[in-house]
Amino acid sequence: MRHARSQGAAPTLSSVVNALRVIALAHKDGKVTLPSISDHLGVGKSTAHRLVTTLTAENFLQRNPAHHAEFIVGPALLEIGAAAIRRADVRRHARRPMERLCDQLGETVSLVILEGNSTRVVDGVESRQAVRVGLRTGVVLPANATAAGKVLLAQLPEKDLLDLFPQGLPALTGATKSTWPELKRQLAEVRAEGFAFNADESEPAMNGLAVPVRDHTSEPVAALAIAAPYYRLPAHTAQAKARFLREAAAVISRAHG
Repeated sequence: MRHARSQGAAPTLSSVVNALRVIALAHKDGKVTLPSISDHLGVGKSTAHRLVTTLTAENFLQRNPAHHAEFIVGPALLEIGAAAIRRADVRRHARRPMERLCDQLGETVSLVILEGNSTRVVDGVESRQAVRVGLRTGVVLPANATAAGKVLLAQLPEKDLLDLFPQGLPALTGATKSTWPELKRQLAEVRAEGFAFNADESEPAMNGLAVPVRDHTSEPVAALAIAAPYYRLPAHTAQAKARFLREAAAVISRAHG
């Protein structure tokens, strides 16, 4: 059956729509075959074959080892789903440790994830101080311009790091590390020290501090960060304050694992 686009809807790329519908069908029915795809989408067998070939090559589908003519959800989709569950879990486990950390340090605390070459704040607790960094849940920033981003980028192999920024490193301020030598040097320091410190790189007069939050395999799933006016978070206090972030991150990691 063909799915007609509703009147007034935005134009779509039919091949992408069909690929997504094949994935949805595989999820719903537990499997797909070339005839079932052809029937469901109202396309010819050659089109169904191209869709399956592409999705299999990208690991969104895989051949069912028990039934050669069937295709089931592949490892790429399972990995995406598992990552989404881990992130949802880490957010749930992070709430109380973030509240305690905010009380301890008096600064706004954020839970941050890596999305491509950017960071997204998925949760946070806002400082109660009169002058403070506001809660930034949902905010997306270039990963190379934030302390949280650097903590997460530091865990990546260099090749993956380069692949993330095919257009080069963006700069938000004059202080942003926007050349590869200076970013690589800073990421090496992050790996050695276990935390990242940021001064004026995402916003003038604002500093940040972040540590990784890890799962049971020691892989980073998020970053725990604080942000504050520069005069309350100078570089010489970073190491001492990072201890509080590490303790909170360890609590979240244990609950998450």
